[in-house]
Amino acid sequence: MGKSSALLEDATGIRMALQRLCVAGSRLEVAYKSQRASYPILTEDGERLAFRMSFDDIGTWGLKPGENLALKLKDRGLEYECVVAHAGQEVIEGVETCLATIPRVLRRSDLHRLADFIPDRAPAQAHAATFTNTRNALLDGTVQSFGEEGLELVLRNTKQDIRELLRMGEESLLDVPLDGGLRLRAPTTVAYFGDNLVGLRFTKQADAKMLDQYRTWIQDQQLVQAQQDRDEFIPRGFQEATARINRAAALPTVKVIVDRDPMILLLTEKEDFARRLGEALSRKFGLAMLDHIKGPVKSQLKGIEAEGQAGSPDWGRARMVVIHNQLRLTSPLELCRQLVEQEGCPVPVILAGTEEDEAKKRHHAVAAGGVDYVVVEPFRILAILRRLDETLSLFEGV
Repeated sequence: MGKSSALLEDATGIRMALQRLCVAGSRLEVAYKSQRASYPILTEDGERLAFRMSFDDIGTWGLKPGENLALKLKDRGLEYECVVAHAGQEVIEGVETCLATIPRVLRRSDLHRLADFIPDRAPAQAHAATFTNTRNALLDGTVQSFGEEGLELVLRNTKQDIRELLRMGEESLLDVPLDGGLRLRAPTTVAYFGDNLVGLRFTKQADAKMLDQYRTWIQDQQLVQAQQDRDEFIPRGFQEATARINRAAALPTVKVIVDRDPMILLLTEKEDFARRLGEALSRKFGLAMLDHIKGPVKSQLKGIEAEGQAGSPDWGRARMVVIHNQLRLTSPLELCRQLVEQEGCPVPVILAGTEEDEAKKRHHAVAAGGVDYVVVEPFRILAILRRLDETLSLFEGV
């Protein structure tokens, strides 16, 4: 085991990583020439992997079998890059997909990090930590990753700004209780910052015997996790589309985030985003979210029935639909077309996503039957609120 390598070249290890991504419904960042986008990975069978990409997108990109695609992925918090060959397109369980070869090598793209081991199922006590700054303030943190030369931690109090508490190169005393009665106490220095994240590197003054025990602990944890990976590996391959649909024998229904009128229906796989949006809009709008998997949307709206209030009998209290760019098994544009053309959605449909190519995305949204495209990444509360309010006011007058 030992320190993480820059390369993962073991074929089975690569397949294990891809299967973990399938199980989690994770996304791949796909790049081809000047085109790049994010798509959910659905299947891998040892020879090919498939990710959700519409045939329209494949045509727009001009992909031909045999041409190379650059992929970026994140497995257990570690970032990797690889190159694969486009292997055609296929409909899997009614979902249009792009096929690619299994990568031969995964290359770490974040080797600057103090992250040799990120556990999937570490004991809760192995994550708690305290550390200090030069002003002797005692800070509570959570270990995000374990490294042989140091640790990455995040503040447990998310309202604190780590940049106001620590400085680059500043000394810190670290105290981390680990399972098995082991306790790591070591002097460190601040190596780098991230979003509420700090990398603490062991100094030369750290006790060598203690560090040896700690590094042995890391290796033991890696061995345990490797055995779990072997136990969970599916040699025949993982077909995420089938597995996810089978797990969803009962289709999901809406979750009401903010219960008030007018009600906005948000279609997204990201509940954290839904709650953030609900909090931002709560003084003006109600918000309900649906993690749509398949089938008609209006048949899954139990929980926001109109009950005598304004709204459509089929669409309940929803006065507007917002389609987020993070969806399970379909693209925002295809879901928009489904709502407008197949389900006859009587309320305005808006697509939401990043500000990159905003004008182009708005054009595509309107072409798919939507009324607008709103930027939610970056998240500017006043701009989002104004855009939704203007749209609803316009259609309320129709």
